[in-house]
Amino acid sequence: MDQAVAYSTLALTVTLAVSRPRLGMLRFSPGTAALVGVFLLLAARILTFDDMIASLVLQWRPLLALTCIMVMTGVVHEVGAFDRLAQRIEAYARATSPARAFTLVFFVSVVTPSLLNNDSAILLLTPLVVALTRRLYPGRPEMTVAFAFAVFLAPGVAPFVVSNPMNMIVAEFAGIGFNDYARVMVPISLAGAVLTFVILRLHFRRLLASATAKPAPVETLAPHRAEHAAVLLLVAVFAAYPVMAAIDGPIWVVSLGGAIACLLLAWRYRVAPPRKLFRHVSPDILVFLWGVFLVVLGLRHVGVVDRLADVYRAAPAGSLHELTVVGGVSALGSALVDNHPMSVLNMLALGESGSSRPLLAALVGGDIGPRLLPIGSLAGLLWMDLLRRLGIEITIGKFARLGTLVLVPTLTLSIVLLWLLGTP
Repeated sequence: MDQAVAYSTLALTVTLAVSRPRLGMLRFSPGTAALVGVFLLLAARILTFDDMIASLVLQWRPLLALTCIMVMTGVVHEVGAFDRLAQRIEAYARATSPARAFTLVFFVSVVTPSLLNNDSAILLLTPLVVALTRRLYPGRPEMTVAFAFAVFLAPGVAPFVVSNPMNMIVAEFAGIGFNDYARVMVPISLAGAVLTFVILRLHFRRLLASATAKPAPVETLAPHRAEHAAVLLLVAVFAAYPVMAAIDGPIWVVSLGGAIACLLLAWRYRVAPPRKLFRHVSPDILVFLWGVFLVVLGLRHVGVVDRLADVYRAAPAGSLHELTVVGGVSALGSALVDNHPMSVLNMLALGESGSSRPLLAALVGGDIGPRLLPIGSLAGLLWMDLLRRLGIEITIGKFARLGTLVLVPTLTLSIVLLWLLGTP
């Protein structure tokens, strides 16, 4: 009975998070969906309040770091840095070919989530690119779709711990430091990005060759007097991560210090009132991450984690076969039930393995798997929702076809590289 309740609760949580139905005045979101799941498991006594406390003890540091990153992102956004970035991209696109504009957008879509995080990058870059392509190529909605896919598919394996919320939680659990993670995952991320770019350029080559940017003057935006300081501060915070890791200091302290410094900078230059800046913090995302962790704990209590661990233990430890099984199961599981609960399942199933390499294989699968279906990640759900609000419909079939085209070779390459690079 408990198993049926736990499975049903996970299915309901994911369904509500994806479909976001309206019930009277209430519109379900990923956060409220996770709260529903937690409430049902508490009511069935599959979860306890001790589980809730244990979850907070494990997650408060990565969730605090994520909150601080959102604050810093908000300050950089409010000083107009992303608007001026769009202006520069537009000027470049009007002076060159669509193929080169596509390359630049892809590059920006790789770098931005690496320095911030994937969810924030999707929220910032998707509307920016849609507006940009509509100005550049009016009457060519297929160009907007191509550039939108570049934004979503460019971030593959997160190169840094801070680049993906779940990676922060898993790395905290496994004790994988910022520098140890980056040493292995940065080359994997770069190789995957190059391969993804090649695939997309070949896939969209005829479309990009058929378009021409509409001639028009590019609006010149005066820089905010705090823009350079805000961008330099963001870069300085990121540069401080490996330094703090090298002295075995907590990464969240750097994020907290950066957020406080950004708020002081915003106050000094009157960028925006604190209330407006804190609107860039998404409580819904934070609640979803905390709640879905608890929903998966419910699955652990009914034996699902043990069965997943048995699947992983069937492969020889430390072998390419083991990494392939872990990465493949993680990718497929992430695509079907979202990479956040799948990452927690993997974390619990592999946490006692004694090696960080299987956990990294699970993170690779969790980062790449959402390319198969939009349900696979919070970023995918945000991306689809943003496009829908902007009048762009992406069918599940089109998403899955292009996602599969990218997923299979990039996942294969990433797992092989992880095996070759060894344990961090």
